[in-house]
Amino acid sequence: MPTLAVNSTHHIFYQEDDFTDPWENKPTIVLQHGNGRNSGFWYRWIPFLSSHYRVIRPDMRGVGQSSKFPISQITIEACLEDLVKIITTTCSGPVYFCGESMGGILGIILAAEYPKLIQSLTLIATPVYINDSMKEKYALGYSSRLEAMKSMGIKEWVRQTSIMTRFPPETDPQLINWYVDEFAKGNPETLIRYSELVSNAHALQFLSKISCPTLAIFPHHGQITDADQERLLQEHIPNIRLSHIPSEYHMIHLTHVAECAELALEHFNAT
Repeated sequence: MPTLAVNSTHHIFYQEDDFTDPWENKPTIVLQHGNGRNSGFWYRWIPFLSSHYRVIRPDMRGVGQSSKFPISQITIEACLEDLVKIITTTCSGPVYFCGESMGGILGIILAAEYPKLIQSLTLIATPVYINDSMKEKYALGYSSRLEAMKSMGIKEWVRQTSIMTRFPPETDPQLINWYVDEFAKGNPETLIRYSELVSNAHALQFLSKISCPTLAIFPHHGQITDADQERLLQEHIPNIRLSHIPSEYHMIHLTHVAECAELALEHFNAT
């Protein structure tokens, strides 16, 4: 089981998928999951990517198969340190970084602060910030998103918000059930902490520092990644291309896999 030690008692787990020819030294793609998810949520992408590139999928600290961390040690800065360590330890050169939602926020900061580590950046349904409308939706009538998660329980909260914003009505119910069950496996305190981080995150200050080629793949008329988010990315990232997926829902990396993965592959190949 590939892990990276953070200290004597905690580790970060990552999955490695590489079906390239063994005599070729292919570059590495880092796929970073979003808030509350884990590396397993990228499973549908692996057949598209791993015959062309080596793929690394880290679990953020405290989720998936990474160690449970004290809440005080779950911060944006700590997650970035984990990614830097994974890239510098397991990769021989700069990587193609692809992050979905909060994973993309980490990618934005990483590309801005550690430009030598990132060959190109791909953002899948990545908000610059969480707007007030979404904060109200995710609160589900409670005083805040965090209060809703505590009061309703993680599983019921994620089920209701998934039907509302993550998956379109025609989605296979088994996919939604799997998503909810996998999400709810996480430690509740850890999941609430990550929701707090993403609710308060604002990546605007980092956008203009990004010099690498950047692709943003967004749902058309996204509820979380709205027109203002798109405007900020296009105005502040010098070398960016925006592509739309025909959906208003957030989990396009699970519902529109082929379209997203092919766009990402085209971007990797060109950069």
